[in-house]
Formats: sequence, C-alpha cells, structure tokens
Amino acid sequence: MHRNLPYILLLITTAAMPAIAQPPQKAKGGLSGEPGQETHLKEAGSAVVLARSAFAHGYRHGYEEGYHLGNIDVNMGRLARKKRDQFHGVSQGYSSQFGPKQSFEAGFEAGLQAGYSDGFLGRSFRGVEVTRSLARALERAFPPDSSGQYFDQGLASGYAQGFQKGTAAPALAIPLEASVVNCPQSHPLNVPDATAERSYCEGYRRGFVLGHTDAVVRGVDRFTLEAVK
Repeated sequence: MHRNLPYILLLITTAAMPAIAQPPQKAKGGLSGEPGQETHLKEAGSAVVLARSAFAHGYRHGYEEGYHLGNIDVNMGRLARKKRDQFHGVSQGYSSQFGPKQSFEAGFEAGLQAGYSDGFLGRSFRGVEVTRSLARALERAFPPDSSGQYFDQGLASGYAQGFQKGTAAPALAIPLEASVVNCPQSHPLNVPDATAERSYCEGYRRGFVLGHTDAVVRGVDRFTLEAVK
C-alpha cells in the first residue's frame, strides 16, 4: 500500500481538482547588473515587498521551484521527498541585487518546502497570492528604513516564530490579517530609531502570518499522508 501512495494521491487530486492551477513561467534571476531579467521585481502587487525583502524574494523563488518538483514527482508516481538532501541541485536563482544572500537562502528554503507540499498534494499554486498578501497595504503602512534591512529582518523572524507556533498548536485558527499579530516587545534591533522599529514590526507581522499558515497547512499534509498509508 505504501508504494501505491503517490497513485492514490494523484487520483484524489484529479477527482477533487480537475484543473490544477499552474504556476506562471519561472522568472530568471538575472546576473548582477542585469535587473531586467528578474520579472518578479516588475510583478504587479508583489514587487513592492520582493524588492524590499530578500527573505520574501527567496521564498517566492523557492516556492516556484518546490511546486514544480512536487508536480513532477506525483505525476511520475514517486514517493514524496522528505529530506533536504533530496532537493540537491535545485537552483536558487540568487543575484546580489536581491539583497543579503543569507536572508534570501532562508526564504528559499521555507518556500521550497511549502511549494513542494502544495505541488505534490495537488493544491492550487499560491505563490503569487502569498507575496501579494505580504505586500498588501505596505505602501500605506509605516515608512520603511531606506535599505529595507529591518523590514527584512522582521519578516524572517516573524516567519520563524509563526511557523513554530503553528507547528506546536496546529488546531489554532490561522491569523488572516497581519494586524492581529503583536510585534514582540523584545527584538534584535540595536538602533533606537522609531522608523526602523516600525519597519521591523511591519515585516514581523506579515512574516508571522505566512509562517503560521505554512505550518498549519503542512500539518494537514502530514495527517493526509498518514490517513492514506
């Protein structure tokens, strides 16, 4: 039965979703100095946050790669990949124009796992909506720090803590709006600057919602896989 799992999932997916939403054509991360090749930075509704946060940009790249691989694996009748080394050789598409590489890579890893899960289990591609939700009302929020450094730090930290909370208590309702998330009173900012702090918190709230959502969704995945073994 275990070896037939991918086929069962494929049949379930086909019955429930006769027309699986496909991801847009993958953007190419241009070489440094060639920003015109990176279509994400021109994408309506998402560009504002992708240009401001290397973590968010990495998440988007990772999600697209993961979703693509998940679709391939389930349609080829393969077992789901569960270990990071099973994704060896996946291109991150990083360019120095995207911001800090470490932050981009952390976002890529998070997006890769979320995208693979969605692609393998036949859910609709949500990568575009995810980044648009991170960007929603951002221009009307607080003025960002000039480099986006604190916003990016906040988003990455919020994602990690939101994911941790969602994993520990998956039965809790998913926060639908960043406005319901409280920014922690203690955070890694060492600069007593009100603008930087507000920018950090704007990123934190958005990242927390995304991380919590991913944790809950992937928790459902584990339950689904166990149920059909």
